[in-house]
Amino acid sequence: MAEGSDTVTKSTGFRLARVIYGGLLTYMGISGLRNVEAQAGYAESKGVPMPETSVVASHWLLLVGGVGISLWKLPALAASAAISFLVGVTPFTHDFWNQEGQERQNEENHFLKNAAMLGAALAFLGVAESEKAKKSTGE
Repeated sequence: MAEGSDTVTKSTGFRLARVIYGGLLTYMGISGLRNVEAQAGYAESKGVPMPETSVVASHWLLLVGGVGISLWKLPALAASAAISFLVGVTPFTHDFWNQEGQERQNEENHFLKNAAMLGAALAFLGVAESEKAKKSTGE
């Protein structure tokens, strides 16, 4: 990058955003790995194949995504891990359209939360890719 150029990744707002977002993903990953049995039971009730293995693998994606985004290390890979988790998990475990009553509302809330988190992960991926492109062209 050209000397003296400011990038969004160096801004206080961006750093704060990635620490908050990454910290949340990290917390969710650790929490899921500490509660595999309960998470696997929920996954099994939703028809997820190999629920225990799926829970462990998906929560490792959250952990990798969260730590990578927080530290801004391998950010494209980290954001992709978060995206993989959210795309892979959300429509299967938060299928509000198949629920009724309070359960429908709960699942819809989780679905919408995950959709917002997906949007943020896509934004982090976009910033990481843009930063990489600028570095490769010497801007």
